[in-house]
Amino acid sequence: MLGFIQVLDRCSVQSEYDFNMKFKIIQRAALGCAALFIMAIPASAKKPEEQAAYDKSKDIGTKAPEGADVPFDGTMESVKKHWAMWPKQDMEITWKVVQSPTDNGMTLMTDGGKRWGTHDLVTKKNYHDFEGHVEFVMMGSRGDGKAEGYSNSGVYLQNRHELQIESPKGKNTADPYNWKIGPHGIAAVCMEHLPKGNAWRPNGQWHAFHFIFIAAEWDGEKLKQPARLSLWWNGIKVHDNVSVKHANGGVKNGPTDQPLKLQEHGQDVRFRNIWIKEIK
Repeated sequence: MLGFIQVLDRCSVQSEYDFNMKFKIIQRAALGCAALFIMAIPASAKKPEEQAAYDKSKDIGTKAPEGADVPFDGTMESVKKHWAMWPKQDMEITWKVVQSPTDNGMTLMTDGGKRWGTHDLVTKKNYHDFEGHVEFVMMGSRGDGKAEGYSNSGVYLQNRHELQIESPKGKNTADPYNWKIGPHGIAAVCMEHLPKGNAWRPNGQWHAFHFIFIAAEWDGEKLKQPARLSLWWNGIKVHDNVSVKHANGGVKNGPTDQPLKLQEHGQDVRFRNIWIKEIK
């Protein structure tokens, strides 16, 4: 619109007719710009269960299939039996078992208040090819109870490839994909792949990651074929057999099988219904 004004300002207004024409042109330009601006605002995403691609069998409440490992059954005994701290596996487990914010079930809560990367939790068992399911809720506060409107954690496949858990900083938690977060936002394969859809639920509501992971193929220390991943976020398939190469904050890429890891990042994030079934 500024261009219209600048051009017209170079012209002298010779009559009332000229003035009226100039005003109408500016008015139409302004209306056109407003329409374009409105069209550019991204619409809020539908709830996952309202989207055509929704698959209820990959959302919260999905039961572990026969033969799956269930490393958390709601008790601290199961945590001590199936999990260890990382990177110092001889540390005493600092994570807590606490009640769900939505029901009477018990959940596994991040340690909270510690520097990220020092108090993660890994399964004692290593995995190669597998199907898995992890449910989590972001509380939008630190583990010490101080609210900050932000949550961060992650699910690491083979303690290498991070499925990001993150909510926006500040109060805009209605739809984080109206907030520019790049390849570090929720359901991203961290620093590698953005999700191909938006299945966001606000802080305080449960999310589900359901995934199928095929490990990389190696010839000694030489990579022959990168790992492959499919991920459903709250029942929406957001990664479809994508190639995964980036190791983000866990162990380096290599031919060894590694555990599933849950990341401690200093915020209050809680987990439940965790299971892993090996693909043989």
